Amino acid sequence: MRTKTLLIASAGVLAAAITSSQAQTVYSQNVVGYVNSVLTQGQNVLLANPLNGTTNSINAIMPGLQGGELVNVWNGAGYYTYQYQGAGVGTGLGFQSDWTDGNSFPPATPAIPGDQADTVNGVYWAPAPVLNPGQGFFIASPNQSETNTFTGTVVTTNSITLTQGHNFLVASAIPVGGDVTTNPAITLTKNFGGGELMNVWNGSGYYTYQYQGAGVGTGLGFQSDWTDGNAFPPAHPSIPGDQTDTVNGVYWAPSPQLQVGQGFFISSPNATEVWSQSITNIP
Repeated sequence: MRTKTLLIASAGVLAAAITSSQAQTVYSQNVVGYVNSVLTQGQNVLLANPLNGTTNSINAIMPGLQGGELVNVWNGAGYYTYQYQGAGVGTGLGFQSDWTDGNSFPPATPAIPGDQADTVNGVYWAPAPVLNPGQGFFIASPNQSETNTFTGTVVTTNSITLTQGHNFLVASAIPVGGDVTTNPAITLTKNFGGGELMNVWNGSGYYTYQYQGAGVGTGLGFQSDWTDGNAFPPAHPSIPGDQTDTVNGVYWAPSPQLQVGQGFFISSPNATEVWSQSITNIP
């Protein structure tokens, strides 16, 4: 007899993303560390794995999950939605994992590649998601309070290729926060030609930034080279700290800031661009 109840998500449920995470990284001579991320009940969080684990399976990198959490992994066109049923629930029944497909139920076609049908409980058991450094994902928890401790080694170099017209849910693979334009370890805009869109989750929606090119806004005396992609004068600015440019009809936004382990969306209108990072650039 099963002793744990399956926590079934309704079809079409989308856990929209990430709330606040309190992060702390400690380095040793082997460049290992930890990052604490707090999940608040009922809030959506856009997160990223800040450290490289042995397998980067969610079971290994997020040992603090309690059950009922929804994880949404971007597949290039939409999300694969996973729901955690609790330690040993699915595997105790002989299935491949303790994660179910949150968007598909038998006899409908499974939504996640590799799903295993469980007709007794009316669910598909999905392969546990693998979440690598540099990859953003959404998570939402129904539990009162959870703190997950990521542990692993620090990625020293990373490269993400952005192809024209595609949306990528990414993160800094190196566990460092700061200004995406000026922080030498993040270097997001180093190879940008201009026109790129960056969407940063604010807890209920996105702040949309558009990169205008190196020195464009700052050359005009404004605070950054990023404009507010969702508001134009005389409409109310949408990003806190926007500066009005009535001549060009835009708001110049503060340069985006990242926290350790924070995911975001990025898209480019240009030919292939590469976001390269190296820990040797950290001052």
